[in-house]
Amino acid sequence: MAAPPRRATTKLFGVIDRPIFLVGAERSGTTLLRLMLDSHPEISFAEEFEYAVELMDDDGQYPSMEEYGTYLETNRLFSTSGFAFDPTKTYPELIDSFLQDRQDTKGAPYVGATIHFGFSKALKVWPNAKLIHIIRDPRDVSPSCIAMGWAGNVWHGLDKWVEAEDEWAAVDARLPEQQKLTVRFTDLIDNHESTLTTICRYIGVEYTSQMLSYAATTDYREPRPGVASSWRGKLSDGDIQLIEARAGDRLQALGFEPSGLPPTSVGPRRARWLRWHDRAGKVTQRVQHFGLRLTVADLGARALGVERWQRALRLKFNEVELAHRKKSWASDGDAKYRTSR
Repeated sequence: MAAPPRRATTKLFGVIDRPIFLVGAERSGTTLLRLMLDSHPEISFAEEFEYAVELMDDDGQYPSMEEYGTYLETNRLFSTSGFAFDPTKTYPELIDSFLQDRQDTKGAPYVGATIHFGFSKALKVWPNAKLIHIIRDPRDVSPSCIAMGWAGNVWHGLDKWVEAEDEWAAVDARLPEQQKLTVRFTDLIDNHESTLTTICRYIGVEYTSQMLSYAATTDYREPRPGVASSWRGKLSDGDIQLIEARAGDRLQALGFEPSGLPPTSVGPRRARWLRWHDRAGKVTQRVQHFGLRLTVADLGARALGVERWQRALRLKFNEVELAHRKKSWASDGDAKYRTSR
């Protein structure tokens, strides 16, 4: 009879002691790295896990189980997770049980999940968690966010990147060295074996070529050196200048070479125009993506504050989004890195 798998993530006060969280801005390569980690025979890695921390206060206060259950009913990410809501558990026990279920299903000694925002709150539940921070050039992140319909221009295409990097800077300042590792997306693509070896050593496992087996079951291909950064061929000079102005000094501080273009500035008047342009662009993309009727109904439900109507519409939005995610990667500039999940 085979021996049970060793469990490196032992329990502490009823929760997993050392889960692994992959953190960083959306469109920074988190899905690709998550697939690689989950393909390791000793690691089980869950998808986006923001629903575990989003309702927590910054001071670590938990939502009531009634509030949390209502929230999960319309959460698209949770609906595809395969996890179940158990109101008899406490909040920490419940969100920890999600990771335990994922770990036990695979029988892997290490378990983790991706968290794009609010990952600092995860440390309130799992203080010994190990964090892997992935960072990508903001000049590649911004146009990718526009392509996803999350922004109407490159200035606001950096909103998620700035938010994630601000949060990481605060976490990085207080987290011990043994609990943090930063990985650059370009290194993951151009030198994937050495980068994955470093990540595996940090986790406590050996690198194996099985980490690339995801290519056989998803729409993601194996890393191809030289394709990780394409902003120079995609962006106009004006857009590059805007992104570099928004990123500021942190662009070079994080190791990204400036374009060499003359710097530009964004004053209050230009900022107001960019904010209006962003909103208009997002509404236009929302109509194209979800249709005019659903978009207008959502605006009406929000304006009237009809919660039941809003909840019903959120479920319809989820249906459209899930259907769209299964068939639209070919139109995305980053299709070579996408999964059809």
